[in-house]
Amino acid sequence: MKRKAAKLQRTPVWADIAAIAKIFERCAAMCQQDGIDYHVDHIIPLQGDTVSGLHVENNLQILTGEENMKKGNRYDGWA
Repeated sequence: MKRKAAKLQRTPVWADIAAIAKIFERCAAMCQQDGIDYHVDHIIPLQGDTVSGLHVENNLQILTGEENMKKGNRYDGWA
């Protein structure tokens, strides 16, 4: 519930909801086609320790489940 609330709070009114939906659809199609567990990941986490991102299409990427679990809830973009 906390994550769902954070996603709603971090979705600006100008977010392209259709583009976001397409990313999730593409992820589901990749899972079905490849038989690999893919996740839609926030590049900059919604609830990061040092920085918080938005739920917008240019903050989303598709990663394998394994890659996403390794990344965790952090952003290494400035390292």
